[in-house]
Amino acid sequence: MQTNGTVYLYIAQIPETPEYRKVLPKERQAILDATRDERIRAQRYIAWTTLLAGLKHSFGLDAQRAELSKTKSGKWVSAVCGISISHCRTAVAAAVSDRETGVDIEPVEDARYREALLSRIAAEEEQKLFSKLPVGQRIAVLWTRKEAAFKRDSRNLHTPIDANAASRDIQTIRITIGDREYAVSSAAKNGTLRVFEVRGEEIAARGDYELILPSRQYSVYILRCAGDRLYTGITTDPDRRRSEHGGSKRSAKFTRAFRPETIAALWETDSRSHALQLEARIKKLTRRQKDALIAENSFALFGNTIDAAVYRRVR
Repeated sequence: MQTNGTVYLYIAQIPETPEYRKVLPKERQAILDATRDERIRAQRYIAWTTLLAGLKHSFGLDAQRAELSKTKSGKWVSAVCGISISHCRTAVAAAVSDRETGVDIEPVEDARYREALLSRIAAEEEQKLFSKLPVGQRIAVLWTRKEAAFKRDSRNLHTPIDANAASRDIQTIRITIGDREYAVSSAAKNGTLRVFEVRGEEIAARGDYELILPSRQYSVYILRCAGDRLYTGITTDPDRRRSEHGGSKRSAKFTRAFRPETIAALWETDSRSHALQLEARIKKLTRRQKDALIAENSFALFGNTIDAAVYRRVR
């Protein structure tokens, strides 16, 4: 079995009338036999057969050699490798890896996806990660990332809401299966990604997907430092940068001489060039103008040289 951290992601469309066959282990077959809702039974069956196909294709393992079992919490695990399965109404996803993994799949457009749902599933900072996506797609992406992280880390988490959607160990793709688009997220430590589609007995590599990356937020900050002096800079992590200014090797010469006390003002933007532009213009202001900017957030100080619409005052 390969041990390079790769996540092998297998997707499949759920047929209208699946051709059911017995599956292993017996505990999984018993669950299928006890499922009375035909729609849910089809989802569970295709998810499981897709997982089995993935184990065979990636690692040459059948259900017995993979030593598949169900934990007390209801999670299916393998004693040999990392596994995870997910299903929605029309498609399934299964992930296999040489380390623990989690996977989740959702359609990118769904009538249930309303803006009010964002605040229920994600913190404000997480919502900003994919701010350029339409609301429906943003909900699908955030939820699959949380579910994938939860499935991988469920020993330490209580619910998917507790999972960190910003984790760098989560990869999210948008991919077409049949005639619908889906968001699929997989979580695995330091894992690269390979994607396949299972169609009956055939498995085909899929490279025609879009990797969805978080929108990077750039912050322009003004620090109030010792002696009531002001320092302006840009960063992607204001609290970390303020800490660095407090005395690390990465502090600026100015803040080594005048230690920072508080963040006096903070603006966010999606563009690094916009952040650099605002930083440069603030540095050209007089002290009186800087005080006015901090107190009133008045971009009129810059004339027509700054587009206020691309910045958000957050402190």
